Amino acid sequence: MEDVVIIGGGAAGLGAALYCARFTLKTTVIAKDYGGTGNIAHLVDNWIGEPGITGPDLMQKFVSHVKEYKVPLVEAEVESIKKIKKGFVVKTKDKKNYESKTILFANGMTHRKLGVPGEKEFAGKGVHYCYSCDGPLYPGKTVAIIGGGDAAALGTLFMEGYAKKIYVIYRGGKLRAEPISAQKVYKMKKAEVIHNTNVVEIYGDKFVKGIKTDTKKDIKVDAVFVEIGHLPLSALAKSIGVKLDAKGFIPVDKNHATNIHGVFAAGDITNATSLKQFITSAAEGSIAAQGVYYYLQK
Repeated sequence: MEDVVIIGGGAAGLGAALYCARFTLKTTVIAKDYGGTGNIAHLVDNWIGEPGITGPDLMQKFVSHVKEYKVPLVEAEVESIKKIKKGFVVKTKDKKNYESKTILFANGMTHRKLGVPGEKEFAGKGVHYCYSCDGPLYPGKTVAIIGGGDAAALGTLFMEGYAKKIYVIYRGGKLRAEPISAQKVYKMKKAEVIHNTNVVEIYGDKFVKGIKTDTKKDIKVDAVFVEIGHLPLSALAKSIGVKLDAKGFIPVDKNHATNIHGVFAAGDITNATSLKQFITSAAEGSIAAQGVYYYLQK
């Protein structure tokens, strides 16, 4: 039986794996792929000590570091989790079972997608889902921010310091962001808010060149930031009784424990912080690993 099974192979899961190994816990990580959202981050310029590193390169360093501790990294998708007397049984879709005393959810969240032609093709090549991660790549450029909520408004305000022109494209008639943020966006000289409009296509060659809308507009841009919300991948956690907040994120205590004994969570899947970054996810993973260690010591 494992001491801990970590579900998720991104910054939180790998950060947790490293610290669990250093706590000499018998650890297994299960993930569909390793690197998570890091695999689509073209450039990560805010990982301290590694300016200019690409997302895939950073994640490969994470994986290599964890492998030095001989932690099994299982490539599989978890199908179900069952509570047993001494812990849990994790079943993968390839019909393998892993028994563990504890579970650490670190399977993150997925960004809501537009689902339009060109979005997938230009991911990381002008299509982005994190303005604070990738916005600084576009100084003096023209960008589009899709959405009308808080993320879109904050992204617009953030990009004021980089872009020369910002198109905010929203399907509604009025930005629904926090009023103060919305007012600032409407007053920005660099920003042009286009209401009652949907993006229907993103086009380009090697990189994004522009977008087309359902109002027949063709807008030339160098980048598109999709800021229409996130979906935490918390269904598995919910299936074993883990409480979720109104948005589907997992509330955790200071040790990153959930409401279920022996179940912990870290990274983007939690509501521990609104700053969803690799550095915060890795930090949360290490804190959760310590939480698991303390729990098992009791």
